[in-house]
Amino acid sequence: MMYDQRNIRTPLAALTGATGFLGGHIAETLLARGWRVRAAVRPSSDLSRIPAGVATVEAPIAPSGDIDAYASPEERRALTDFMRGASAVIHCAGAVRADNLEEYRRANTASTWRLLNAARDIHLRGGFVLISSLAAAGPSTLGRPRLESGPRRPVTAYGRSKAEAEALVEKGWPFRTAVLRPPALYGPGDPAFLPLFKAAGKGLTIRAGNVRALSLVDGRDAAEAAVLLATNKRAEGIYFVDDGSVYSFEDMADALGEAWGRRVRILSLPQPLLRFAAFLAGRGRSSRLPLLDADRLTDTAQEAWTCDGSRLRGELGFESERDAFDGFRETLGWYRRKGWL
Repeated sequence: MMYDQRNIRTPLAALTGATGFLGGHIAETLLARGWRVRAAVRPSSDLSRIPAGVATVEAPIAPSGDIDAYASPEERRALTDFMRGASAVIHCAGAVRADNLEEYRRANTASTWRLLNAARDIHLRGGFVLISSLAAAGPSTLGRPRLESGPRRPVTAYGRSKAEAEALVEKGWPFRTAVLRPPALYGPGDPAFLPLFKAAGKGLTIRAGNVRALSLVDGRDAAEAAVLLATNKRAEGIYFVDDGSVYSFEDMADALGEAWGRRVRILSLPQPLLRFAAFLAGRGRSSRLPLLDADRLTDTAQEAWTCDGSRLRGELGFESERDAFDGFRETLGWYRRKGWL
């Protein structure tokens, strides 16, 4: 365990998920704003991915046993120790891929319940921010992006676990709470979009299934939004974040092509073909072929995954610094500098 007790008058943020893509950007944004950051880690965490200047403490965020249990006395002490003295808590840790709903609930829902209770135990005086997902709201339709006022209609196990976590946040806690729902994320440090960029370098991108429209946001911009929710006392409730645009696959091909300086063609993989390939691949395919994972197949069966981030812009003055054309170009440059391509 490592604590940084210097400058104790500087506000402290307790952050989960700092070893991940978005969590790392949130940590960097907090540090740039003059905050101290304490990150929850596991014994197996790769600490090399945590930005310099972040303090770490081992804390059992997700339960290892009964997912409905709060925590053992030892775990409870570790969780409250992790949060003690914090002016804000940002819960970014979780699972985006798991074998079943129970595992998603363990990582995404039960962890949120534990942290909310720990925040109550320490009498948190600042804000608690849950990083959720558009998946918690569910898919949209063409020309009608999802709004915060709409009902939750998740269609995947991942989305259901995030929707359940959001419902826990809304239970009425003695501290301010907010939820950030990003759509598809990309940006420097993101491994998920790397295959897309590699294929584009060969002049190809894939349109999978029925999807015709997407909202996107660079991870750096999503991190700015998360910190805004954590630090702005007027931020309460659910907020979508996007870059202000809706992208077709033709738009994405153009953005990738502009980044690479070459033409990028679209290869369409119809939904029936994806389902037949999943059948041939058999069980256990998600670890080998993520595109054929059950949740991913459900994702690609929808016509649109779009959201409207107007509330965040209108109420709190958030503005994305980059669209997909700028963001893809900067992401490609980062991949090259780090030797990922």
